[in-house]
Amino acid sequence: MGNMEYCLALLERLVAIPSTSQNEEEIAQFLERHLREELGMVTSLQRVAEGSCNVRGEWRRAGASRRLLLGGHIDTVPPSDRWTSDPYRLTVQGDEVRGLGAGDMKGGLAAQLTVLKRLRDHGYTLDCDVEFLGLADEERYSTGANAYVEERLKEGGVGQDAFFIMAEPHYTNIVIGAAGKALYRVDIRGRGGHAAVPESGVSAVDVMAEFLTRVNREYRAAYERGEKASLCCLRVESDYPGYSLNIPEHCFCLLNKQLLPRESGEDFCRDLERIFTQQNSEALLTITPQTPSYPSYRLPKTQKDISTLLRFLELEYRHTPEPRINQSVSDGNILYHHLKIPVVLYGPQGVDFHTERERLLLSSLESYMDQLYHYLRAQYTS
Repeated sequence: MGNMEYCLALLERLVAIPSTSQNEEEIAQFLERHLREELGMVTSLQRVAEGSCNVRGEWRRAGASRRLLLGGHIDTVPPSDRWTSDPYRLTVQGDEVRGLGAGDMKGGLAAQLTVLKRLRDHGYTLDCDVEFLGLADEERYSTGANAYVEERLKEGGVGQDAFFIMAEPHYTNIVIGAAGKALYRVDIRGRGGHAAVPESGVSAVDVMAEFLTRVNREYRAAYERGEKASLCCLRVESDYPGYSLNIPEHCFCLLNKQLLPRESGEDFCRDLERIFTQQNSEALLTITPQTPSYPSYRLPKTQKDISTLLRFLELEYRHTPEPRINQSVSDGNILYHHLKIPVVLYGPQGVDFHTERERLLLSSLESYMDQLYHYLRAQYTS
């Protein structure tokens, strides 16, 4: 069986296994068997939650000073009711492969596993520790990445010389950093009174309305100037027991703040407190961080692993993917921040993922596997 046939057969099996966030146990068990039986790896499953697991497979080399990590997340978003075909059946149409998760990111996982099998079948032994990692819950709260971090820190980390090529669907560009994001609950406490006499109390709803207007005015302008990442209020709610003429004493909102690499959640909270103080309100403000939270990160193009990969692709394949700072988050944000692993997102090209039109481009899949195979041979074999 050729490499493409092997990869597509594996991808067909991966797509056929439903693995929405928090329901990854079956696919983790499948991958654990595959890593152990097909690749001869030392494997383990890590329970993340009921029905949810991470999976790890390793080739360990005595005395190795370097570690190569491959893989990514094993969950998908739920299929919407707009799918007109079976989302769990892989179909090929010309240069496109369709199926839930085919683009994001089971195609990338299948491609990397195919490359590792090709290396093993050809008798190549990599002169580093190799770890294939399948993480749960990336499409939701990244509980899998956080659980892996906790486990790894207990084991002493990943070493000083590690590099993670995460097979997210980026082929024409290589993601070398990403905006972060943070979710905050903002509570405002006013003072009750009779609603027919509004001056008898302090309406938390009115204070919140003015506060959000001020925040949006300031942050929208900074966002449009490119100085700050975006901000969105996701929810506003008050303690409203039903119709009564009581001034609402409490109101809360949920704010999602994207974070540029130069922004921090702490600075954002200080900004919120400053804006609230300028209102001269008698109400009280409380800001509470929520889950999820992703710190931003940015790797320099000159980082040795990144520059080596880019130079190899250009010289050997005339392939010049653009190094990019992603506007969306991934597990890479968490792994880089907590474990200090240089992480790039580089995989076969997915299109329209998170929709019923999700697909993987076959031409990029074939090219990606060939490039990764020869890159690993050049950089990680003696």
